Amino acid sequence: MNIIFSDHSLIKINQRKILKTLISKVVQNPDFIRPSYGFREERYKKFNKNFLKVVIVKENKNIIVVTVYWVVKIKTK
Repeated sequence: MNIIFSDHSLIKINQRKILKTLISKVVQNPDFIRPSYGFREERYKKFNKNFLKVVIVKENKNIIVVTVYWVVKIKTK
């Protein structure tokens, strides 16, 4: 599957100084996945003390990265 970055995600990646290689690791091999609204998925992977959260949506053979950010704690549902 191809990973495509939305305009919003590119802005946030630059603002937050997150490497695209880390994002690819989360998308391809997450520690866990949670469903989100609107057919989105939240993918998480732990790096050191924090989790990198990548919100994606699947379209055909593409994975579109919607947004990316670091989280310290994971909310339990």
